[in-house]
Amino acid sequence: MNREELTALLQKLHTELAARPQVDASTREALQTLDADIQRVLAQSSEQAANDPQASDDQGDINVLAQTLEAKLETDHPVLVGTLRDLMDRLGKMGI
Repeated sequence: MNREELTALLQKLHTELAARPQVDASTREALQTLDADIQRVLAQSSEQAANDPQASDDQGDINVLAQTLEAKLETDHPVLVGTLRDLMDRLGKMGI
């Protein structure tokens, strides 16, 4: 998967979130944090990421946040969970 496809998937998550006003503010904030973290990791070049121990910490934080959000959304927002799982699967395949 290339970065453009990943960006499109992030946009899909934003669109689905916008269509669900019943999602609470803390969940919206956590999703925005996840998006910002993913964007930051993607902005790093491969060379920087390989030489930067902080990069692996950032990737671990992304996984923890995504798993927490998945659990929180699972019952009430299954469409969001599906997109979030797809996003995390694709990030994993990219090594993030």
